[in-house]
Amino acid sequence: MIKTFTKNKGFTLLEMLLYMLIASGILFAITSFALQIMEVSKKSSDMQEIQTNIDYISSKLSSTIQIADSIDNGNSIFENDIGKLSLNIPDEGESPTVFYLEDEAVYLKEGVGAALKINSDFVKCTQLKFVKVTTAKSPDQVVFDMQCEPINSDLAALKQELSIHTTISLRR
Repeated sequence: MIKTFTKNKGFTLLEMLLYMLIASGILFAITSFALQIMEVSKKSSDMQEIQTNIDYISSKLSSTIQIADSIDNGNSIFENDIGKLSLNIPDEGESPTVFYLEDEAVYLKEGVGAALKINSDFVKCTQLKFVKVTTAKSPDQVVFDMQCEPINSDLAALKQELSIHTTISLRR
């Protein structure tokens, strides 16, 4: 009697476990990397939101100050982190135009109209400071400092905030 042995062409249990261990390690690494990318993307998006808000508020302040006839000193609050700037505008319907900080939001009030919040709901502004600079031979200038940070708790924990410091002259 002749016995013929044939070689089995399958995997052993040990080989199967080893392959599964290697594959699960690779999948774990890929998943971890993807989650980190998504987290960085979210933080970047939040910082872009803050920058966009600062740019918009700064632009609105700049254009309004430049067209103003004068600064209403009596209704403005200078050199305070929760400042208020009241401007006399040539258009009677928009005068006075007031910028102020309240409840960590920047508001714009034109004339007798209702005040409008001009920063987004995802950003809180913690400082809006105005300083009036007057010199003998030039129009009044307003220096403003503004500081904003995200409402998102992840970025707030990282102490991410953006600030701006700008000087604008009245053109009249």
